Amino acid sequence: MEYTHAQSLEAICWCETVQLGGVIFQPVTQSQQNSHAMVQLPGLHGDIQIAAQILALFILKGKEDVAFVVISCYVPLSDTDAEQDPYPEFGILAGHLYYDELEAPIITRASHLLAPFAKTLFKLDYIVKPVVHVLPLYKDLYSHSDILPDIEAEVLECTN
Repeated sequence: MEYTHAQSLEAICWCETVQLGGVIFQPVTQSQQNSHAMVQLPGLHGDIQIAAQILALFILKGKEDVAFVVISCYVPLSDTDAEQDPYPEFGILAGHLYYDELEAPIITRASHLLAPFAKTLFKLDYIVKPVVHVLPLYKDLYSHSDILPDIEAEVLECTN
């Protein structure tokens, strides 16, 4: 895991928009639709891909400016409820169900954003809590997620 430390607040530039591979991402305060993103995060047994909402974007100024994103991940289904999710049998590009709840915010590199997603709220009889169906968009980008972390985010709007 990589740790980053800012020497001062002047080293941080808050952003309203970043573009990755031609796709626009924005914080939820700027755009509800552009704030939904599939994200690739390091896990104990390899990288995991999870649905998240973008809360903020910023650049850490230094020798090389690096774009970061503050996200809240959607809560994955419990093992019991995941057995009821019909979408995995069709592959990741058919989407997945998540609880309609967000976890505590975390920070990761903007280059870990994979693709935006559409979400649909569901209330299912066989899952007690409300769920959302998350359907990744731009499937060509998402299916090549192994190369996406090498794409650096282009900042379109940045303010101090």
